[in-house]
Amino acid sequence: MSTKGEDRRELILRAAMRVLVRDGAHGLRMRAIAAEAGVGISHVQYYYKTLDAVIEAVMARYLQDWDVLMAGAPANLAEALDFLLESQLENGDCQLLWELWAMSSRNEAADAALRTFYAGYTDRVCELVRHNFPDATCANSTRERAVLIVALIEGLSILRGNDRETELAPQARRHAMTAVLALAVLPLPAQPKSSKRP
Repeated sequence: MSTKGEDRRELILRAAMRVLVRDGAHGLRMRAIAAEAGVGISHVQYYYKTLDAVIEAVMARYLQDWDVLMAGAPANLAEALDFLLESQLENGDCQLLWELWAMSSRNEAADAALRTFYAGYTDRVCELVRHNFPDATCANSTRERAVLIVALIEGLSILRGNDRETELAPQARRHAMTAVLALAVLPLPAQPKSSKRP
């Protein structure tokens, strides 16, 4: 594809992301995307044949952007968490993620992309925990800790977007730091032994 074609595809994709943040999944329509991008609907349909193709591309781009962002995150766990919590509030990221979660319950491609995203996200958190607390965790529990940390951060995003933080979670950022650092070293209960019947 030519540079002009790639630029047009990117313009349409970014417009779709803005429409999704502003109008939600129910407002994501080809006409709305075309209007936001300032192009004709035929241009949108040329690059993205269906709305599902747009959704898949939006999901892939969001995950790609997030991965690039996280590549620049600090190696220190507390600083990385602060960086991540700050990024949640930029550019409507919370709102976009809410819509992507909602779409993933109805769209297989969106669901597969989110699964890949969270697997990579958890891997990055595992690396941070191992790097910052090499003596405090065993390999088996590191992933379990990372899953809990990711769940805490992502769950917190529900309370943070749309200027909700000041009302619903004014101390959330500070408390999240404390909770994540505690989760990184907290002893996890042993796995229960499976009871096999003879």
